[in-house]
Amino acid sequence: MSTFTPDLYKGNIVMTRVRLARNLNGYPFKVKNTVAAREIVKKVNRALVRSDTFNLFYMSNLSDLKLEAMKERHLISQNLIDNRECGAVLINPDESISVMINEEDVIREQCFMKGLRLTEAYKRLDKIDDDLEKNLNLAYSSELGYLTACPTNLGTGLRASVMLFLPALTESGKIGALVKEVSKLGLTVRGHYGEGSDAEGYMYQISNEVTLGVSEEQILREVESTVQDICRAERDEMEKIFARNELKTMDRARKAYGILTNAVILSYGEFLSHVALVKLGAMMGYISIDNIEEIDDLIIKARPANICELYGKRLSATDRDLYRAEFVGRKLIKLKD
Repeated sequence: MSTFTPDLYKGNIVMTRVRLARNLNGYPFKVKNTVAAREIVKKVNRALVRSDTFNLFYMSNLSDLKLEAMKERHLISQNLIDNRECGAVLINPDESISVMINEEDVIREQCFMKGLRLTEAYKRLDKIDDDLEKNLNLAYSSELGYLTACPTNLGTGLRASVMLFLPALTESGKIGALVKEVSKLGLTVRGHYGEGSDAEGYMYQISNEVTLGVSEEQILREVESTVQDICRAERDEMEKIFARNELKTMDRARKAYGILTNAVILSYGEFLSHVALVKLGAMMGYISIDNIEEIDDLIIKARPANICELYGKRLSATDRDLYRAEFVGRKLIKLKD
């Protein structure tokens, strides 16, 4: 098998996310008491005062729009929003790390990095986890490992995920077989936003399901190895169905670019279907966009709440689509310059 070169697959590998679930002895896993919740927030904040320059946000102090925008950027979860009176989050300045407090578990630490950087992301998170371990009484069993609200997180409490862009495997219909094969390895394939979400714009999330009886290093190796195999399969399939139909693929990609740079009204669903083809065209060399990562950023920034936040107010659906069309068109033209 050929050596895996990350740069060759950078268009397919969107983002790495590593998450650790932790709880505190003396507190229920799902905290609903506001007094206890505030006490926990203060303890976690103090424990991490030297870890990074975090900004602390209480869910109850944020608008619905702000919460939705943060969720779209993966910084918080719906579970944290649902526990609004008790929930809080610590976020570092570049939004690469977030620590959710009083979510499904008392603490959910997350690190995000572009590309396939599972080990690096885990090491960053492990330093934060060490500070929590030193300063707090974490719920831990010598027999089972870290104790969690959901049995699927028991043990390491580690969820290692990689977001992938898989247009060829999707269009060929082979994604279903891939999901079955991956599940045999103790991994899962979901939509971009995790459990229960659809695969929008050819985007999928690959992550481990097993957390008990394996080490953190084993989990990271298994996910990384599987992602590499999927990327190779995707590139082989791209050659079969896109490169061998070059004119058709080029036409689809450039038409999509034309629509996105000239649209007056643009819903998020329409944007997503076209931007996926633009990204494919850029990867195949049919559209002159060198920094493909910027397209991935655009997919987040064009989401409904983030468009509203960008323009500083809650927008009607029509106005939001107008603003999105203007924003996306301007950004794509700039990327091609």
